[in-house]
Amino acid sequence: MKKNFVILGGGTAGWFTALFIQKVRPNDNVSIIESTKIGTIGVGEATTPNIINFFTYLNIPIEDVIKNTNGTIKNGISFENWNGDGKKYFHAFFEHLTPFKVHPMFSNDCFEFYLKHLIHENKNLDDYQYSSLISYQNKVDTKHLSYALHFDAGMLAAFLKKTAIERGINHIDAEFESLSTNDKNDITKITLNNGQDVDFVFDCSGLAKKIIGEHYKTKWITYKDHLPMKKAIIIPKEKEDLFPYTKAIAMKYGWIFEIPLQHRVGRGYIFDSDYINEEQALKECEEYYGEKINVKKVIDFDAGRFEKVWVNNCVAVGLSSTFIEPLESTSLFLTIEQLMMFNHFHNTWFESNEDDRELYNLVCGNNMKETLSFVYLHYITKRKDSQFWIDFPTKHKPPKHFEKKLHKLKQNNIRHYDCVDTMLTAQFRMSSYIQVAQGLGVAEVPINIKGFENIDPSVDNYKKLIDYNAKYADTMSEYLKKL
Repeated sequence: MKKNFVILGGGTAGWFTALFIQKVRPNDNVSIIESTKIGTIGVGEATTPNIINFFTYLNIPIEDVIKNTNGTIKNGISFENWNGDGKKYFHAFFEHLTPFKVHPMFSNDCFEFYLKHLIHENKNLDDYQYSSLISYQNKVDTKHLSYALHFDAGMLAAFLKKTAIERGINHIDAEFESLSTNDKNDITKITLNNGQDVDFVFDCSGLAKKIIGEHYKTKWITYKDHLPMKKAIIIPKEKEDLFPYTKAIAMKYGWIFEIPLQHRVGRGYIFDSDYINEEQALKECEEYYGEKINVKKVIDFDAGRFEKVWVNNCVAVGLSSTFIEPLESTSLFLTIEQLMMFNHFHNTWFESNEDDRELYNLVCGNNMKETLSFVYLHYITKRKDSQFWIDFPTKHKPPKHFEKKLHKLKQNNIRHYDCVDTMLTAQFRMSSYIQVAQGLGVAEVPINIKGFENIDPSVDNYKKLIDYNAKYADTMSEYLKKL
């Protein structure tokens, strides 16, 4: 007997969920309820490399995504002026020009030891990593670098919608009114203009949190004690030179993102509204850019997560389940990890198996804890040019679960086992922690590489290799033309 899956809410999370379910359950009915009157938040334009694998999983060619969304390649993130000194550092995705070894102990996967050698020799990481080197030359190399995408969120939603409808997914343009449940509190019907029978529901209603929050009244765990950002003004601008990375520019009360698309630059100021209001934030942006700016949208948010995202026969996905802030482009990163993890519970989707729901919710919670830790690290800066930055260390303490890892970073002694855990899927590599900590100057003591001196290739040889390959890498414009 066919099952009825209903996704409440469109946007990227909703259409990703619909396409995911149809792939896994091709013989069942999949419907998505999306009100064109309500629209979507539409600012999630930067991603992480797991989106490339996810599009492949959904049998959607990357070239088609880029063409239909005015997309560009993202090699990483350039963090600018975070210590208030005008300098920048690059958080690069993984590169695989050649394998690194440390003789005689390790025969592969030793890139982090290479970064430690750079720190030991007082080298600028941005000059000695292939990803950052070619990024600041506005070049891309999808063969030798892990990469992500920038895209127009509205155009992506439209492209995914078209793809989904062509594949037989039912699209219902209506507003959610109410729902019905049985004696176990499982959802049996969603009421619109007519009834929609359901066997399983995905809440993709975004910040409205219609089902997991309003109906099930699941506990919300706020991150306001650790992360300060509460508001964003969206201030896009016309197209300029294409660069293959996201910019994160520190300001007096938060930070500005810049996301290059083929037709415009997605841009916004994420700030702490405890210190300034929207008008003051806009004025700071206009002073920084030296031009008059129009605000397209204002977004209020509370960083945090639901204690449970799988309740009865409903799973909340995307912004309806968690939201942290856009600093490391983690929204779709977490959405994809959450969907792919759901496959592991396929045999109990329609059973009231509390053990499986508990495990799923635990791993989702751990994913957010890890993301919280990594995002928090970025705020350990040396800026003192406003009351916001002065207050941050005392007003926003590190998460308890991050204290040990932060201690290891300050001791310049983070190791592989500090960065791996079997009870989560959304992990940041040790190289990511090293790049951010080094860029901010978090370490308080010199690094110790005793016993790991025999790295292959050497720093000098790898520098020759990346300089050689950089000569032949395409600029972003050249890459797009070849598509």
